[in-house]
Amino acid sequence: MTNRPRTAPRPQPPTLAGKKRPSRWHRPLWWLNLGFVLLLLLCYASIHVSPLTFWPLAFLGIAYPYILAVNFFFIAWWLLFRRKRTLPSLIAVLLGWGHVTNYVQLSGSTEAPEGAGKGTSVMSYNVRLFDLYNWSHNKRTCAEIFALLHREDPSILCLQEYYDQHPVRPDGLVTTDSLMANWRFTSIHDEYTAKAKWGQRFGIATLSAYPIVKRGAIHFPDDLNNLCIWSDIAIRGDTVRVYNAHLASIRFGDEDYRFMKELDTGTDRDSLATGAGRIMGRLKNAFIRRANEVQAIADHMRTSPHPVLYCGDLNDTPMSWGYNHLRELGLRDAFVEGGSGLGHTYIGDFPSFRIDHILHSEAIRSWGFRTVPDELSDHRAITCRVAVVKE
Repeated sequence: MTNRPRTAPRPQPPTLAGKKRPSRWHRPLWWLNLGFVLLLLLCYASIHVSPLTFWPLAFLGIAYPYILAVNFFFIAWWLLFRRKRTLPSLIAVLLGWGHVTNYVQLSGSTEAPEGAGKGTSVMSYNVRLFDLYNWSHNKRTCAEIFALLHREDPSILCLQEYYDQHPVRPDGLVTTDSLMANWRFTSIHDEYTAKAKWGQRFGIATLSAYPIVKRGAIHFPDDLNNLCIWSDIAIRGDTVRVYNAHLASIRFGDEDYRFMKELDTGTDRDSLATGAGRIMGRLKNAFIRRANEVQAIADHMRTSPHPVLYCGDLNDTPMSWGYNHLRELGLRDAFVEGGSGLGHTYIGDFPSFRIDHILHSEAIRSWGFRTVPDELSDHRAITCRVAVVKE
């Protein structure tokens, strides 16, 4: 038997120990990841660019929580497979970490700071006309709103979408007279943007257990349905200028809400384009109107001789030019100072966001911020305690 010579095995290319061949899904995921990193960075830029200059960036401000969540997903994904690829999303999230704390607070301050004393309780609440037209399909909603106000018992109460009737009709809804007679309020500053045939009035109101020594209003020429009022309130020897504002809403109609509800059931292409275009147009219009309104309020705040307390329905999230423009005046956010959780205030058909705010000058301290859980309007009430602290 002849022994055949053995052939030498072919040399194999060197491989790195433990190196796995990348999945075919990783390349498109990587490019998608970089796209969402770019979107997150544009979110950060959106708060510095007025919608009057370039309104499309304002859409990214609304989408920020979702864009942030996708970046967190990519961080978790690459930790499992290719750790170095976590860096773009991780760096982008860390660059804007301060914005995260505007949305989420783990444990806010519930104790009064040194020198603040007991403080003054403040509440801001968009009451949606006290459910005048029974949108909630609950005839007791108005009485429950009044019960909430009695329970919380604020010393300063800022109400948006306020309703009153003067003179009061026997079958009418009594609001102002009831609030002034049955609460400890001694002063009221109310302004109205619309009046109906039977003395019905629609507007905004600030009620106070302390004297209102001066008052005024900031009217918005391009929007007759929105308004900001300011009231100088004398609180234990200090005077605070309280701004109560209701800024431009998106004004979705029934067809817009119907379109959004039917998105998950499927719509034809023409309906999708028409509905999406209509909603985009309403959002654009609201962004631009609010930018003008915030600018007018900020200009007025700069002239205030007293510490400023802003309460109201800003209709903008913390990732917006309007919110950031007010913060650039040196105002602090009571939610950031003393809140906890997510603090979402809007509970209507549009996705829930924190669009109601209490902001204040650095001379004022706040603590014990709460988002009241009762769902009696399309907004939740917000409340905290404040005090002027002299350094």
